[in-house]
Amino acid sequence: MRTQRGQSRNFGFMLIATLLLVPAMSLATPPDPASATEPTLADIADEEPYPDLLDTSMTVLGDLQEDTAVPTGRFRRSSALDDWFAWKNRFRERSGLTMGGSWMVLGQNYSSTRIDEYNSVGSKLTLNFAYALFNRGQANAVSLEVAVEDRRPLGTELAPLHAGLGTGSIVPTAATYGDFSMGVTQAYIRQNLANNRFQYTIGKIFAPNFLNAYPFFDDNRQFLTQTFSTSPSIPSPLRGFGAVAVWYPTTTGLYLKPGIFTTHSSDTGSTIDDFFSTSEHFYMLEVGWSGLARTPTPIHARAAMDANNIHLNFWYKDAEQGGPPRAKGVAFNANYMLGSNLMWFARAAWSEGWLADRNAAVGLGWRPDLAFSDLFGIALGGVHPSSGQLRSQYSGEIFYRFHVTPNFAITPDIQLQMHPSLDPSTDTLWVFSLRGRVTF
Repeated sequence: MRTQRGQSRNFGFMLIATLLLVPAMSLATPPDPASATEPTLADIADEEPYPDLLDTSMTVLGDLQEDTAVPTGRFRRSSALDDWFAWKNRFRERSGLTMGGSWMVLGQNYSSTRIDEYNSVGSKLTLNFAYALFNRGQANAVSLEVAVEDRRPLGTELAPLHAGLGTGSIVPTAATYGDFSMGVTQAYIRQNLANNRFQYTIGKIFAPNFLNAYPFFDDNRQFLTQTFSTSPSIPSPLRGFGAVAVWYPTTTGLYLKPGIFTTHSSDTGSTIDDFFSTSEHFYMLEVGWSGLARTPTPIHARAAMDANNIHLNFWYKDAEQGGPPRAKGVAFNANYMLGSNLMWFARAAWSEGWLADRNAAVGLGWRPDLAFSDLFGIALGGVHPSSGQLRSQYSGEIFYRFHVTPNFAITPDIQLQMHPSLDPSTDTLWVFSLRGRVTF
């Protein structure tokens, strides 16, 4: 049996080698500070069709928007891929096809575990494509968007999703860093209508993009533990067939967002038959106030880019034959900007019929004035299991995302899971993470 010390040494060598290799592909000479001016958040908001706030989302267009931004900051180095990005922009203008990709490597080390796996390294490769099928260049364009992904452990037996659950934590320590071979994970159409008063999307979609989502839910760039990404009290479908719409009935910011999904998820397969041939569905209705009401912001990026938002999300899940029983619940979210670079959030949820019946979280994120692509985040929260035999688990997390180049970022992250619900023998679980992300 391997020792924890030996595992930590192998983990460190592997992660350092990976993170040295990736930036070496994109580092060039530093830019001349006298030859360029530092853009502000307001400048970017004026230049882009929708605002560049704290971040975008794990959707196709969300990734594409973030990847084509112009990160800046202290110690920034330019990228050797500038010519490649310029060619992609010219190709998009000629053909209407937008494309991009990213590769992420996440390493985690656990202070305790129930399965003798103290380290995990995961790889996540994503290719994104977006194309205007009809009405190209118009506000009511019908767009097709596709994501192709591959996720797997890298040099360790388990991916971070599975190794993190093996520690005894009731919530994943890295919810989307799982294990599946390359395939189509999202494929949907979307459209804005009536001067952005109505929006819809339908197809194979990632339900957490719409279900009680908020600007910090993306574990590709922000918090890793599910306590602060999606709500642990919601048995959300993942990648499956569904439809969501948003209606802004007034000019006050009020919105209504109904949605329906099949309860059956498939990472790279199709679940359209499950949607139409079974009565096993997940329903949601979100009612709230948005700072992005009636803007061109795409429906799937609206919640993740909405810096000022308050909402209630009501949901109901049908029972599955031979599977989980029916469940229902409600979730609350509020997030608001203080000034131009600081955002606070508060979230809570209640459910009946699910493994966790209550959770709450508070936190904030901050972007430096001269390095607005960097991001600092800190949060505290807790989860209460529905079983009276399990104790409540409390979480804390802190991270700093640093953009080394416009297309390469590293993010050190520390989680503290107090009283892991599934491991009564441990009172304190520390999770040390290092994430690298390169876009191309």
